[in-house]
Amino acid sequence: MVALVAWLVPRERNTSDTREGQALNGGLGSEADFGNETLRIGKEYWLSLPQAHNIGDEQVTILKARFVSLPKGLKLIGYKVVSTKDTDGYGMGTVLANSPDDEFTGGPKYSEKITVKAHGTAERYHVARLRVTGPITGDTSLCRFWYQKKTATYRQDLRCVDQLRLADN
Repeated sequence: MVALVAWLVPRERNTSDTREGQALNGGLGSEADFGNETLRIGKEYWLSLPQAHNIGDEQVTILKARFVSLPKGLKLIGYKVVSTKDTDGYGMGTVLANSPDDEFTGGPKYSEKITVKAHGTAERYHVARLRVTGPITGDTSLCRFWYQKKTATYRQDLRCVDQLRLADN
């Protein structure tokens, strides 16, 4: 009887539920397959996630972005949000950490919340720091973005293919 009573009591709709979204596009970062065949075991690299484009008619706020899964041979060290103003634009692909080309390690770290105007491109984007732990047995394929539009929270997967391989020697 208690279960029946609880079922009959009207419940408020949970506005924190995450819905499937369609407002984002990953631009070139989602359209191309990137590769790097020069990785070395024990080294750390920065790998860019797609730069978000808002294809909707309303402003969105990206809450976070993550790789859905990483292939064996890579260990996630952490994520960082960087600005295109600090990195000479959107940096696609991989960069060896602490190398002369590394614009990410010493640069400012921004909040994960990124506001993107309707039909606009995000000024900031996510990068992941990865350590190569052994032979890499697959590719990255999906990146997941969580964002808010008004009071609703959405989740959307974007294609992000990176074919990462060890150097021959």
